[in-house]
Amino acid sequence: MKHVKKWLLMIIAISLVLIAPAVGKRHEVEWNNRTYEIIMPYDEIEAWLQQDSEHVWKKLKEAGLTTVSIEAETLESLEKSGHVLLLKMDEWKHTLVLLNERVDQMPSRGLVVYPLNDAFPVASSLRETFGDDVREVEINQKTYYVIEGNAKKIERVPLGYDEAKVAHVIERGFMVVLRIPDARDMNEASVRVLQQVETLKNEHMSKLLPTGEQVAGYPADVEKWGERWKRAGYALLSTEFYEAKGLTALAKAMDVHVVRLHSLNLEQRKPNEAVDVAIRAIKERNIRALFIRPYTSEETAQNIEKTVSVMKQIVQHMPSHYTLGKSEPFAPVERSSMATIGLIVGTTAFLFLAIRSLVSPLWAFVAAGGAFALSVAGAFLAIDLAWKALALLVAIVTPVYAAKPSSVQEGWRGTMTAYSRAIIISFVGISWIVTMLYGNEYIAYVGEGFRGVKLVYVVPIVAMVALVLPSIVQEPILPFMKRLWKHPITVGHVVLSLIIFALLAYYVLRSGNTGTASAFELAARQKLEEWLYVRPRTKEFLLGFPVYVLALAVINRQKQLGAVLLVVGTIGWLSMINTFTHLHIPLFISFIRTIYSLGLGFVFGVVLIYAYRSVWKWKKVIR
Repeated sequence: MKHVKKWLLMIIAISLVLIAPAVGKRHEVEWNNRTYEIIMPYDEIEAWLQQDSEHVWKKLKEAGLTTVSIEAETLESLEKSGHVLLLKMDEWKHTLVLLNERVDQMPSRGLVVYPLNDAFPVASSLRETFGDDVREVEINQKTYYVIEGNAKKIERVPLGYDEAKVAHVIERGFMVVLRIPDARDMNEASVRVLQQVETLKNEHMSKLLPTGEQVAGYPADVEKWGERWKRAGYALLSTEFYEAKGLTALAKAMDVHVVRLHSLNLEQRKPNEAVDVAIRAIKERNIRALFIRPYTSEETAQNIEKTVSVMKQIVQHMPSHYTLGKSEPFAPVERSSMATIGLIVGTTAFLFLAIRSLVSPLWAFVAAGGAFALSVAGAFLAIDLAWKALALLVAIVTPVYAAKPSSVQEGWRGTMTAYSRAIIISFVGISWIVTMLYGNEYIAYVGEGFRGVKLVYVVPIVAMVALVLPSIVQEPILPFMKRLWKHPITVGHVVLSLIIFALLAYYVLRSGNTGTASAFELAARQKLEEWLYVRPRTKEFLLGFPVYVLALAVINRQKQLGAVLLVVGTIGWLSMINTFTHLHIPLFISFIRTIYSLGLGFVFGVVLIYAYRSVWKWKKVIR
C-alpha cells in the first residue's frame, strides 16, 4: 500500500500543477475587474428636480453617481409625472353627466386617458400598444382615449422608453441603464418596447436591468431576446438576492455577460450600516454596481442631503484599489483541456486516498470509481450537475480527511506537523472544487452555484462522530449501538437530547448566507473587518482550529477527550472548505480570510494547550 500511496501522491501533485493555471486565471480575472458604478432610479430623482434641477444633478455627480436607470413609461408613470390624466370608467361617466355630454357604446370597464402635454407621444403609443381596444372621443374640442379592459393592468402595460428623457440624462454626463419590464405587465404589442431597447443602444447605454418576477419574454422568448440584446452589445445586471423567472436563461443567452448588482434601500438602514454594506458588497462578493434607493421620508432638501452624504462616504471609504466608473462584466473564464485532465485524474486519486485512510479499501474503490464517472460526465457529456455532485462529494470528504490524523507524534513538532497536514489536505480539496465549478456563471452567481452548503456543515460532523465513537465508548460501534438500543430512556436522556438537538439546529441555521448572529458578534465582526481588511470566520479561529490544535496535543494521552475534541475541531475544516464554495467571493478574499483563521486559530490553540496543562497540573497537586 505504501508504494500505491506514493504513486497516488505523485499523481495528485502533477494534477495540481495542471490545474494551477486555471486557478491563477480566475484570480487574474477577478483582480483585473475592479471598477464599480453607482446607479439611482430616475423616478426617484425626478421628484427632486422640481426645485433646482441643475443644482440637484451637480450634487449627485459630485457625490459619485455615475448612472441613472430609466424604466419604460406606463400610464401609471405618466400620470405620476403629470403628463396624463387617468379616469376610471365610473369617473368618466360622472364627468360626462357634469358636462352634459353623451357617448354611445361605452365599455363597462376600462380606462380613459387625457394627455396634458406633448412631452411623451401618448396618442401614438396607445394606438401601437392597445390597437383596436383604443377609441378616440372628442368632447369640447379635447381628445380623450378610451381603452377597454382591466384598468389596473392597462395602467402597468409598458408603452415605450422616453427618448427625450434618456437624451437629457446623457447630456448631464451620466450613463443610462434601461430597466426591462416585467413579462406579467406586457401584452402582445409590447414587443415594440423590447425592440426599442436594441435601437437605443449607444456608448452611454450598455447594461440592462430586469424588473419584476418574470423577465421580459418569459417563458418562450427569453433566449431570443437575450441573443438579440447580446448582439446589440448589452450586458445584464443581475441583482443580488433576486431571482426572477427566466433570469438564468436570459443570462446564459447573453453568454453570461453579467454584472452583479446590490440594491441598497437607504430608508431601511442606518447611514454607517449602509456604507459598510455597500463596501462589503464590492469588496467581498464581486458586486460591481450599487443601486441606491434614496431617502424619501423627510423634506426634499433633507432627503437629498442625507442621500448625497451616504454616497460620498461609500466612495470615500471604498478600498483604494477599486475605481468608480463604468462597470464591466468579468472577462471570459474557461477551463483548459489540460486542467480538465488534471482535475479528473487528481480528484479520483485524492478521493481514493481519503476514503482509504478513513474506512475500507472497498469503499475507496467505490468512491474513486464514482468520482471518475462524475468527472467524465461533467467534462465530456457537459452535464453540469455531475460537476456539482462531485464538488459536493469532495467538500464533504475533505474536512473529514483533514481533521482525522493518521498519527500524531508527541510534542510541539508533532502537533504542528499534524496541523500542517490538515492545512495541505484542505487546500488540495479546495483546489479541486474551485477548478470543477469554473466559469463566469459561478463568478457572477448565475443560477444556483454550489449546491449542498448545509450538508457540508452537517455530514462531516456526523462522519467524524462515527469514526471516533469507538475511541470514546471504548468498544466497537455495533455492540455499543445494540446496548444503547436496549438501554431504558430516562427524563435526563430526553432533556440532554433536546439540548443537543437545539444546539445542532442553531449551528445549522446560523450557517451560510441566511445565518443569524447576535448583536455582540456583529459588532465584533465589524471591528475585525476594520483591523484586518476582511474578517476571519469566528467558528474557525475561535472554535474549530483552536480546539483541533488542543485535540492534537492531548489525543495520545487521553484518547477519549482527544476524540471528542476532534469532532469539534472538524467545524474549522468544514467551514474553511465552505468558504471557497461561495464561488462569487473573490479567491484572494477567501484566501486571506482563511490564512487569518488558520494563524489566529493556532495561536488560540496554543493558549488552550497551556491552559489545559495548567489545569492538569493543578488537579495533580490537589490529589
